Amino acid sequence: MKIEPYYLLAPLPPKPSMPTRRAWLIAAGAFVVGSTVGSACGYSLGAASAGPAAAPAGPVEWKPSGDAELEEWRRLAVKAPLDELFERAMAFLDARVSNYPKDEILWLGVERLAKESAGNESRPVNEMTLVVVVAQIEGTARPTEPSLRELVPQLRARRERSRRR
Repeated sequence: MKIEPYYLLAPLPPKPSMPTRRAWLIAAGAFVVGSTVGSACGYSLGAASAGPAAAPAGPVEWKPSGDAELEEWRRLAVKAPLDELFERAMAFLDARVSNYPKDEILWLGVERLAKESAGNESRPVNEMTLVVVVAQIEGTARPTEPSLRELVPQLRARRERSRRR
């Protein structure tokens, strides 16, 4: 008696509906298009919601100082949105007085803080921020900006109103 081997073959696997390489390319293309459209829409919505008060009237240019900390404070003073400036106001004002008292560009940040605090009652402002801004304007205000001294009574009045609450 002779035993013959039997070979059982498994069925062939079904072909994928789309080749893997093509599916990956389509997914990558969709990601790139979505990122581009999302970034453009996000930027335009952010720029529209920032409004005209978020940046100074004219472009301010400065020479690089080589000091990374000073460059960050300058960016905050001139280019950053007001919300970010108000969040970091105390650290900014402290650095302006203690580390960079003669930097003219940082005065633009003090000016932005003072004008926004005096002119926009709806903006929440820390009472200590108002005290420090007034102290810096009265103590070390640059003579080329007399309009800052005119804001002192408004800033003091706002501080008194916030104390009463």
